[in-house]
Amino acid sequence: MADIVLQRDVGSLGTLKRLSAAAAATAASTGDSTTTTGVTIDRMGFSSGSMPNVLAAAVAWEAVLATSKTLSIGYAAQDSADGSNWSDYQTATYAAVATGSTAASALAGEFEVSVNLSSARRYVRFNFAQDLSATQTDTSAARAVGFFAGFDRLPQ
Repeated sequence: MADIVLQRDVGSLGTLKRLSAAAAATAASTGDSTTTTGVTIDRMGFSSGSMPNVLAAAVAWEAVLATSKTLSIGYAAQDSADGSNWSDYQTATYAAVATGSTAASALAGEFEVSVNLSSARRYVRFNFAQDLSATQTDTSAARAVGFFAGFDRLPQ
């Protein structure tokens, strides 16, 4: 039988965090294929006093794309023992998330990533990059957010 908490209040089982600042990109110009470095998250800094073992991350994006041109997103979840020396923990190369269907297609969506943090060190961050395939005026904007869960004690 399903627990009432899981059916009606899954939000109480974790904490939502901003993972990055907003990042804009213009095709073949500023921000295109440039890594946006994520916010440092101290896994010991959650109110429960325990570290989360799961991160459900999403890069929320908006783009204006020419016909058949694409927006792709790649990412690197990183971990660190001290919050300053970082190593890649989980990565993925660029994946196409949108393709223009008209001369100026306005599109929006989310690129979702699940990260198992059970063997991650104390500090984590989520970096991402936007890649526009056009060479002219295509633009995009994105920001990463994440839901941390899997605590051995529930957040207060």
